[in-house]
Amino acid sequence: MTISRKRLRFLVYVCLGIILTSFLVLLRLSNTHYRVEATIAGATGICGTVFMILLVDRVKRARNSMEAVVEESTARYHAIISASNTGAWEYHSDTKYQWCSAEYFEMLGYDPKIFLKDDTFNIQDIWMKLLHPEDRQKAIESFADHIGKKTPQMYEASFRMKHKNGEWRWIWSRGRTLVRNDGTMSNITLGTHTDITERKNMEIDLRNYNGKLIKYAHLTAHEVRGPLARLLGLIQVSKLTQDVDYRWYFDKVNREAHDIDKILNVITDELNEIDEHHKKV
Repeated sequence: MTISRKRLRFLVYVCLGIILTSFLVLLRLSNTHYRVEATIAGATGICGTVFMILLVDRVKRARNSMEAVVEESTARYHAIISASNTGAWEYHSDTKYQWCSAEYFEMLGYDPKIFLKDDTFNIQDIWMKLLHPEDRQKAIESFADHIGKKTPQMYEASFRMKHKNGEWRWIWSRGRTLVRNDGTMSNITLGTHTDITERKNMEIDLRNYNGKLIKYAHLTAHEVRGPLARLLGLIQVSKLTQDVDYRWYFDKVNREAHDIDKILNVITDELNEIDEHHKKV
């Protein structure tokens, strides 16, 4: 229990009063050398006790203050991690020691306890085996290349990892190797995993629709060019001769115009579909 400043001040005054009173009483009763020494010894002991009380109180106050700061920082860390859907990891290249926060596993639907072996994690189990087959080799080579270079630059990679429910989640991995006090690179790399599945799926959808739009632009341009060229040809024919079967002529024009109208309707439907998808995104 921490002593308040007011109580400490009162305690100090009481001890000083006891010391002075004892010293004066003993001197009045006897002027012997031994009485003086006893008085001084007693005063020293009381002063030492007061000093220790003050020191212990100061240490308690400092410890409580530090604990409050650590508790606040920890709460802030968990709030940021939770809000950003991010998990932390730590890797030691010399001992192969691997540590991951609970959020690292929770974003994939796993309980960290199932991966624990001798109070540590294995990088094979918690990362490599969970990578998508199409991403595995590139992801492993990218991380190994960063570790091997021992560079202070940021490590960054995106890959898919398997969720417990069987789905593939897109993960954005970032990390940096720590630098020692002497400026050399350590064997410790710290990083984070962030679930970017929603953003990645949006990018893929937009890329697919943009590709689809370009494809239709090329196809429809070619398909429209045919009927339009025939219409222009009919107009040129009508200019070259006076002997025109207008019924046949207008029938041909009508047919080509309908073909163009069908193509334009397809283009309109495709553009509306893309527009609706963009609005939802």
